[in-house]
Amino acid sequence: MKRRIFIVLLVLLLVAFHFKPIVAEEEIVQADLVIENVEVFTVDKVNEKAEAIAVKNGKFVYVGDREGVQAYKGPKTKVMHLDNQLLLPGFVDGHNYAYLKAEKLYLLDLTPYSNFEQYKRAILTYRSQNPQLRQLRAVGWNQNVTEEASQKSGQTPRELIDQLVSDIPFVAFSNHRDELWVNSKAIEISGLDVETEKQEQGQIDLLEKGELGVVQGQFIKVVIQSLPQPDFTVEQYKIALLEFQKEAATYGITAVFIPFRYHSENLLKAIDELDQQGKLTLSYELGLYVDPFKGLEQIDSLKEWRDKYQGENYSYQTVKLYGAEVLSKDGSWNRDKFYQLLELLDREGFRIHVQADGELDEIVKVFEYVREHNGKQNFKHTISNIPFMTRENLTQFRKFGLIPSVQPSLFYHTMGVKEKVEELKDLHRMKSYFERGLPVASSSNYPFGELNPLYGIETGMTRLHAKEEKNLKPLWPKESATLKQMLRSYTIYAARQIGKEEWIGKIRVGKQADFIILDKNIFKIPPSEISEAKVVLTYFKGKEIYRDNSHIDE
Repeated sequence: MKRRIFIVLLVLLLVAFHFKPIVAEEEIVQADLVIENVEVFTVDKVNEKAEAIAVKNGKFVYVGDREGVQAYKGPKTKVMHLDNQLLLPGFVDGHNYAYLKAEKLYLLDLTPYSNFEQYKRAILTYRSQNPQLRQLRAVGWNQNVTEEASQKSGQTPRELIDQLVSDIPFVAFSNHRDELWVNSKAIEISGLDVETEKQEQGQIDLLEKGELGVVQGQFIKVVIQSLPQPDFTVEQYKIALLEFQKEAATYGITAVFIPFRYHSENLLKAIDELDQQGKLTLSYELGLYVDPFKGLEQIDSLKEWRDKYQGENYSYQTVKLYGAEVLSKDGSWNRDKFYQLLELLDREGFRIHVQADGELDEIVKVFEYVREHNGKQNFKHTISNIPFMTRENLTQFRKFGLIPSVQPSLFYHTMGVKEKVEELKDLHRMKSYFERGLPVASSSNYPFGELNPLYGIETGMTRLHAKEEKNLKPLWPKESATLKQMLRSYTIYAARQIGKEEWIGKIRVGKQADFIILDKNIFKIPPSEISEAKVVLTYFKGKEIYRDNSHIDE
């Protein structure tokens, strides 16, 4: 009996010994790229630090020490031997309007100007430089400028612009996109008039003389859709996205969530064409716009677009709702309809992103309703734009599996909040999310916020403006996060928000090789200097997409 046991054990040992080299040969491959002598922060709690990486076919095949990576070198391997610089996963921007780059390229930008005379010169110059215009669209309009000019001249904003542009429609978006400055031609082709305003109870501002000139609410879409060219062309969007990608790469951004502010199949086509042409250098998750003035039947068209538009480097699994639009008294949605909408979207497998806009408590109740009807979701849906977060809200987010999306670069001020100092403890939370085990995702809200994630990381830690005096008192310092926490919010947690945590967000064998190298080790400098660090190399799927030669010496 003992002899039989010995023979069996000997056979098993020989089998194990025989197969071990074969397994090793399959695991040890000739890498396309090896980077050694670096300090790697992997964002992987199992293996948080490393000294070298190896990449093959766009994925990490080795993450570890310098000795172990030697086996991955071959005659065709590119080897980079660095000077102990910091290597991180590529940043993930959890809320970014990249396509609005088209506005900067193709529309008149009024942002640099501060009075009406400057507006006048800019508009007339733009017209003279573009004599064939069928419409004139502008962005960056400051309502205070036209209000001041109206008070001085006694003219309405509509009369002011009619004197400059009368033969073609003129529209200008306010900085926050909540109002539209229009001329008479734009009103004429849109079909809006005084009687419309009376029926809709003030959605269009008649101002002092009863003349239309400032359009609000749902009527913004009415005016825009009536323009000769209401949207950018596919080619314009493609050019804008390519320009955005260049800028994003300089900041180490390798993935973004892009919510649509309006329906645009041209934008979907542009992203799809760039993907097919191999020109996307970011992983994109798209959030299609849910129109509060359309019924539940729009879910069918959202599903059709989801089936049609999926690519190698982009996906569309998310829908975006704006709380103020959906829950406002002027919208077409009542409470029951809104609850039914989110339940149906969840049932159809959509990731739901709701911008709270002051309606946080009501929106949380909706997700509670969704969970009761459709079952538990493990951190699938997101709520953003939530300046105030009470302890009760934190408990609810954990209970219902909700992801908070924040913009850390704004954590340094109160943004007009009127609460007393002692009540600011609920404002701009960060540390509390981590303490409650919530996967808080950070973002830029580009172009309305600072694109560079290093600014957000610094402000999330210091709660002070990166470019202002450092001796100021920080806003509620108890909510200051650690560097590791902030990095997770810009990597693996933001990746979870967009449903891509299996592929990106960490440096781990088998994951997509998205990573960056900084000129400074931000773990070894004061938090107040983090925003001064620069990205010197950005890699997407193992391919270099940005290099700053002035700061890198292989």
